[in-house]
Amino acid sequence: MGESGYYNLKNKKNYLLFLCLYIITIPFQKIIWLPLVNSKIQVPEIIFVILIFLFIPQIKWADWKNIKMTTLDKAIMLWLMVGTINLILHFNLTTFIELSGQFYLICLYILIQFIFFHSKAKEIELFFVKAFSLQLALILITLIIGLILLTQHINIGVFQIFYSYPYFGDLYRLKVLTNEPVMLVSILSIPFWIILALMNGKIKVIPIKKRDLILSMVLLGLMLFGTYGKSLPFILAILVLYFISQFKSKNKGIIFIRIFAAFFIISSILLTHIMVTKKPFREKEVYGLAIPFLKIANYYLYKSWYYVQKENAIKEFIEHPFFGCGGGNLLNVIHLKYKKTEETISRPVYDPLSTYTGILAEYGISGFLVLLFLVFTIYKEVVGLSDSNGLKWIFVCSFSYFMLEAISTDIQNFRHLWILLGFLGITLRNLQYPVKS
Repeated sequence: MGESGYYNLKNKKNYLLFLCLYIITIPFQKIIWLPLVNSKIQVPEIIFVILIFLFIPQIKWADWKNIKMTTLDKAIMLWLMVGTINLILHFNLTTFIELSGQFYLICLYILIQFIFFHSKAKEIELFFVKAFSLQLALILITLIIGLILLTQHINIGVFQIFYSYPYFGDLYRLKVLTNEPVMLVSILSIPFWIILALMNGKIKVIPIKKRDLILSMVLLGLMLFGTYGKSLPFILAILVLYFISQFKSKNKGIIFIRIFAAFFIISSILLTHIMVTKKPFREKEVYGLAIPFLKIANYYLYKSWYYVQKENAIKEFIEHPFFGCGGGNLLNVIHLKYKKTEETISRPVYDPLSTYTGILAEYGISGFLVLLFLVFTIYKEVVGLSDSNGLKWIFVCSFSYFMLEAISTDIQNFRHLWILLGFLGITLRNLQYPVKS
């Protein structure tokens, strides 16, 4: 991985095969359950271990004396350093498991760079498009099988029932075999941007007929809408901004559309955190508090769990401002506090429900600043890519979506996010440190 000295992978096809298998099995998240880690270890982790065992004998090929780190590499290593310091300060099993997960995903990021080191841009694009297209195809096949089995009264869990879902009532939401619908939206977002790039001619590595792309987009769109995901407005807003970015003119119409997209995003965030209803009390309903905090005319405003959990995170940050309460510990701390006060009406103890406030509470201001540096680095490097790079707009749209999704979802350990970071990393490396022939 150096500026000089060629890193060669023997039997590269094996590495590409297993990496492809890793990517296409990401959506299958309820196959394995283990004590302590629950469902955190799945098929992708088994494939990763195989990749590591294949990779270890090849380490000698690397020109270690000339290894140079990109800015993105440095930001990610800094993130790992913060996690390590956090574990030293808050040594416990939960924080250790959290750091182990981060270390694993960073190893995945590095492994992608070794596999594609000095590969041509078109080769990287081709693999990226094919792997995520196969992932989409497998999700579709699983959905079709699940629907067929439902006709025979066999439920494999492609839909999840949500009772008293805000604004919709009792609702079946599509999740296929992911943990939950919001995860399916997140995973499908990458194939969505890939198909868009193919339709718009940004990527030309695969000759696909227009009608096939349109059909794929329609099916993908139907699956996305079937999730009723809170992050769907983000995809729609980014899609609108993507299309108007193709126009060089800056007339009033374009400016108005941008303002509308921003308003759409802000409204979606507000309605996720504050539930508006005509009901004066919600005692038997979930997803938020039972007592309204404000009444406007005939409407009552309630704090959702997203709002409550952010309040909990901010309170924890105030108590431990510099280094937080320890990675992965926020839920444990909240649980203990509620248990101590025997309060149950506002106890959403299942997810931090935000990457930003979650990091602030668990890692303190030090971790939060490193997170902001990592986000800034990603955007700086992506925007700096040449427009001729086929993956640029996929990176722009995907990372924009993930940064918005992170407001109401803890995304830091999403496998597909780190796959995306790995491909960004190798794209930057091959551009900044080309191997001299």
